[in-house]
Amino acid sequence: MSTTRRGFTFIEMMVVVTIAGIVGGLALGRISTYMMQQRVIKASSSLTNDLQQAFALAARTRKPVRIVLDTTRMELSITDRTQAVAMRKRDIARAYGLSSKNISFYPSAPLEIYPNGLAADTMAISLRASGTSRYIRVSRAGMVQVMVK
Repeated sequence: MSTTRRGFTFIEMMVVVTIAGIVGGLALGRISTYMMQQRVIKASSSLTNDLQQAFALAARTRKPVRIVLDTTRMELSITDRTQAVAMRKRDIARAYGLSSKNISFYPSAPLEIYPNGLAADTMAISLRASGTSRYIRVSRAGMVQVMVK
């Protein structure tokens, strides 16, 4: 009379663990790429909202507003002209996990927005990581566009 054993052998368990590890390792690369793409998309959306808000703040307060994008500290700040009052500050590195190699912008000088709704110059911000790029363009008249490249 033979007795049947219940359960799995050690070799069977190791085969299953090895296959699961291989599949998990392949999926991990895709997941990290997807997460970085989502960070770029969220950062571009947030920066677009902040830039639009800067034009609204200049009109509401009837005072010039200054936009400073600092890639060394990875920070966008919206202040008054004297930079004494910070109206909005966004830490791009901490909020979205992007570094200075993921973002570039023009002009390097701060952008002034006047109460009449006009800016001193145009602004362009480029965000890119893991094959995803977003290009934010601000016209002198206050139109903020996000383009997918």
